[in-house]
Amino acid sequence: MQACLCKQAANLKLCFYFDKVIGKLETLDFSNLREILKINFGEAVVISCALQMHRLLAVDDSISRDFTAQLQQMANMARLKQMACSACSPASTLNYPQTPSPQRQIPSLLVSFLYAIRALEPKIIVMMEQDADHNAPLFHDRFTKTVDYYAALFDSLNAVDAASPQRARVERVLLGEEIKNILVCEGVQRHERHERLSQWEMHMQRCEVDHVPLSFEAIREGKERLMSYGLKQCKSKEDKAGLLLCWGATRLYSISAWRPRSSNAAPNNVAG
Repeated sequence: MQACLCKQAANLKLCFYFDKVIGKLETLDFSNLREILKINFGEAVVISCALQMHRLLAVDDSISRDFTAQLQQMANMARLKQMACSACSPASTLNYPQTPSPQRQIPSLLVSFLYAIRALEPKIIVMMEQDADHNAPLFHDRFTKTVDYYAALFDSLNAVDAASPQRARVERVLLGEEIKNILVCEGVQRHERHERLSQWEMHMQRCEVDHVPLSFEAIREGKERLMSYGLKQCKSKEDKAGLLLCWGATRLYSISAWRPRSSNAAPNNVAG
């Protein structure tokens, strides 16, 4: 990424520099981001965050499970009452209420990070994340989603030589550790909490960070680069909140752009 951006900036004759932050996102001092990122006042700032934001969703799952159980119990009671009423009136039609969906609170770590980022007044925030439902509080729900997602991801690796040492490292060190964390760990130790782009959109908007549409040129360039690899199963799909990288019908990764909410921002601004 650094080489590509520096080349683009040189072509446009822009004064540009790229600073990498090596480490886990949740360990950064959010109260001192300007110094950590080496940002000077008055500079135009762009933040790029790849496969890290989900780590800020780690919470104590027991609270979420207890709340979900209470909602399920309320729904079950409503169903029983409706069944009793239906027994008294045979002509009535059963219409069982669905289990209410809890309004999830945004984890405090994510809130702190987004408000620290907003204070830097970035022109744009680019985010890449795994596009999956791996943040359910119940193990069964996580297990079924994980099997489907990683089956497609491992299938995509068949495009690489099976004897490749790089492939072996990706499978064992990266993907294997992700799966283990999703299925084995609980509470704040479970930091591989991948969510769908639609869920990220809700998180961001509640922290006053709005979605910015990707430009036609950015989408076109991304699709062309993807097609250049010659993999028929590897596809891209446009979503209202970003671009999705898919293997067959399975969504694997999302790329999206965001900007801190401002009354001066034009509604039709695009990124890229």
